[in-house]
Amino acid sequence: MPTRIFFQSGEQVTVSDSPDAVAEKLAAGGFARLERPWGDESIYVNPASINYIEAQDERAPDIDALQAVPPSPPPGQFPQR
Repeated sequence: MPTRIFFQSGEQVTVSDSPDAVAEKLAAGGFARLERPWGDESIYVNPASINYIEAQDERAPDIDALQAVPPSPPPGQFPQR
């Protein structure tokens, strides 16, 4: 299960490893090399800059449902019903 990392700066990233594996890598000292779930990308994380980590839900977003939401009306107009 992927892990979401929350940084002190307010940024968030998701990595491929489970929360337990991420915690082990962060506890090893120095920068932790973590793999991103999309593509062949790695990131190096400074454990001192992290607030907390949590398990990331593996469900993919429902693209059809996201696309079915009507666009917001321009400012000053009310949605048509």
